Amino acid sequence: MRKTTVTLGIMSALVMVLITTAPGFSASNAKLEDRISQLEEKFGAEPRALGKISEWVTLSGTIEIEVGFESSDTDDSDSSDISLATTELGIEAAPKDWLTGFVLFSWDDDEEKVIVDEAHVTIGASDSIPYYLTAGKLYVPFGAYETMMISDPITLDLGEICDTAVQAGVEINGIRGAVYASNGDTDEADDDDTIGIYGLSMGYAMENDNFSLDVGADWINSILESDALNEMVTNTGDLKDYVAGVAVHVMAGFGPVCIIGEYVEALDDIEFIGGASREGMSAWALEAGYTLELSGFETTFALGYQESEDAVGILPESKILGSVGVAFNDYLSLACEYALAEDYNVADGGSDEDTDTVTLQLAFEF
Repeated sequence: MRKTTVTLGIMSALVMVLITTAPGFSASNAKLEDRISQLEEKFGAEPRALGKISEWVTLSGTIEIEVGFESSDTDDSDSSDISLATTELGIEAAPKDWLTGFVLFSWDDDEEKVIVDEAHVTIGASDSIPYYLTAGKLYVPFGAYETMMISDPITLDLGEICDTAVQAGVEINGIRGAVYASNGDTDEADDDDTIGIYGLSMGYAMENDNFSLDVGADWINSILESDALNEMVTNTGDLKDYVAGVAVHVMAGFGPVCIIGEYVEALDDIEFIGGASREGMSAWALEAGYTLELSGFETTFALGYQESEDAVGILPESKILGSVGVAFNDYLSLACEYALAEDYNVADGGSDEDTDTVTLQLAFEF
């Protein structure tokens, strides 16, 4: 009702402007301004109120174009491609400092369609209210998955979970904590379709001129909600029991040096109705980077090593990476990454294949 009333008031004011500026109308500018002021007072709207939309609505986005070259030693095959790796548009509305809505649209290159990647409302999380409640489609706080590379770390492939959930948390003096719950996509045997997935997250972050630190530990009662494991469950059969998961990470910065370490693990074997099973799997990633200014541009050199265990058919057994990235300004960057991925050997069910990949990425962010 409030929106309708304000809209009618603005429309009435615009109509009055058109009438009073038409040929033959002799009212003075003073009378015109008085009439508009009366309409604004009656309907409770001001012309400059429309400008407040830009004050609490923010647009952000990312466009990443990648050129990839891949070589496999299994059949001596080579391939290359140019892809629109990432296209995202985020809309954040914060009409109050304690109320925020966020929607993230993404282009799914495989499905060739736009999807809603995130859509949630947050109450709280302001300077005066450290507590918050977030509800909607969101990435639950299980793992950090930060990287200086172009490609995602294998820890993300194993543990990243996006679902429609309710999350409550607090952050005070760098100490943070959160709990969350969702229905999820997987169900235990003889379990009803209910809200049965839940987890908790704890962490601490600090930063000064010479040092920064972020550490965290997360737990979820079913790591099988991640995309990779959910697909494996769907292709294997009915799940017998949920399998809990843990994730720990540390990110430290010492001036131009940055260190990132993360570990993700499924805490038990994955068992299915009928007797099929898989061992609990894990993955870890370690990166080190150095940032300096070259020819006036911020340039980052980084090295990384990643490894998995008992994740044959889902993750490579190991991965060595190196990258260099140049930020031309706050919006445009160019990066190059080399990665050598080694699959599990044939005796373990893998292909024993080594794959070399070179990726060039042009990224635009706003």
